[in-house]
Amino acid sequence: MTFLSPAHLHILIPASRPDVNLCKILLSASVLGYPSPIIINWNQEFNDNSLVEGGSHLAKISGIYDYVSGLGTSHDEDLVLMLDGYDVWLQLRAQALLDRYYHLNKMADTRIHAEMGSAANQTRQEIIFGCQKRCWPWTPNDPPCYAVPNSTLPQDVYGTRTDTPASDDNPFINYRPRFLNSGTAIGPVKAMRKLFGQALKQAHEEPNIGSDQYIFSHIFGDQEIWREAVRRDAVLAQQKTRPYAKQGHRGRVYVIEEHISEVRAKAAEREDGNFEFGIGLDYGAEIVLNTVFAEEDTAWLEFSNQSQIAQARWEHPDMTRKVDLLAEDISATLPPFWTYSTEGLPLTRGWEDVALLTDVYTGNTPVVIHHNAHRHGLKSRRESWWPLIWFYEHARTLLDVSIYNPVAAFAISGYDIQSMRQWWPFGIWKGGAHDASWKEGDENKGWLRFDDLCRDYHEEIFGDGRGPWELPAAH
Repeated sequence: MTFLSPAHLHILIPASRPDVNLCKILLSASVLGYPSPIIINWNQEFNDNSLVEGGSHLAKISGIYDYVSGLGTSHDEDLVLMLDGYDVWLQLRAQALLDRYYHLNKMADTRIHAEMGSAANQTRQEIIFGCQKRCWPWTPNDPPCYAVPNSTLPQDVYGTRTDTPASDDNPFINYRPRFLNSGTAIGPVKAMRKLFGQALKQAHEEPNIGSDQYIFSHIFGDQEIWREAVRRDAVLAQQKTRPYAKQGHRGRVYVIEEHISEVRAKAAEREDGNFEFGIGLDYGAEIVLNTVFAEEDTAWLEFSNQSQIAQARWEHPDMTRKVDLLAEDISATLPPFWTYSTEGLPLTRGWEDVALLTDVYTGNTPVVIHHNAHRHGLKSRRESWWPLIWFYEHARTLLDVSIYNPVAAFAISGYDIQSMRQWWPFGIWKGGAHDASWKEGDENKGWLRFDDLCRDYHEEIFGDGRGPWELPAAH
């Protein structure tokens, strides 16, 4: 039997106060077997009138940077999953998350090497952010808007209306996603340390940022400009040594030359002399679905119920993909109601028998649902859709049994056979979250119990009239 090295997944959630929507992400993580999250910036107040949102966006960057910087080099290859605190749910297991993360990286690396040729060298995608249809808060001639790669989705993903302007009410809905959304990101500790260090530097240079998305989009756009500069350098060097050599790969159709000079200067200021951060985007919403500008792209589907799928097709007549089969990487994970316990759960139901929010245009069922839609008050779907998520009816029981399940590896995954690892939680306590003061081996410090955080929200969370949930004494 081959020995697999252990690794850890760190779930980081920036949040400063209790909230029913924070409780929903903690609950979803628990019932799906994820590690207990770490809350960044807990109990902090953001009331600096000189900064946007009182400084909360700057604190998100600095808080996560402090956490990853505090991890020793032995954790460099651990993964960090960053999730917004008040509008995110998990709906699939961590095995699907990790498998998709590595699969998307492999596909992206193939594209990078096709575009950059020999200039790609060691360039690899390591950090994946969510994706959205509108470039915000930048303008069309800024690198975060024009210099980033095109979407990998098919050119007819929305039928004949793909990439055409829609109504004034929702002008971006027909466009394929290709712009960074900073609500969710996943990547290795070492890469995140580098990225958040640069983000903190830029945030201090321009502290009155519109949001952390401003900073991360800026870095992503500049990274793509940097890749074009590196590609050009390689072509020039090749032409000097082989005057009649063919280029073999093409660069970007349009780059503002001033931006090339600006990014070269930024790279020169860095200790490593480059502006490569390994950032890429989840174009197909396989890891995270951002609902903003995609408000009508989804349906709750039980894949064993063909009438539901037929209804979705009727409601979305320009669907061009087949959406009638559950993804194999979902069905291969532990069943939704699997548990070590013998509690009264519908153990025979598989993933095809539970409602999963699915993008009906791509056919992808995301691991993470990010409720950032805001048009016409659609943020309210955090409340109206909560009873639709598959674990809602049995949430209390599933939370109980999650406490008793033994601490064990929750996934086996890697970039390739050689890098395959066994994934473990970072810390052993369950039924809540740690705040960022917690350190490995000190389980008692900074522990935030679910029943303490969420006592006031029990009816919205469970909807069963049984009062607040209590952490079992056996914990």
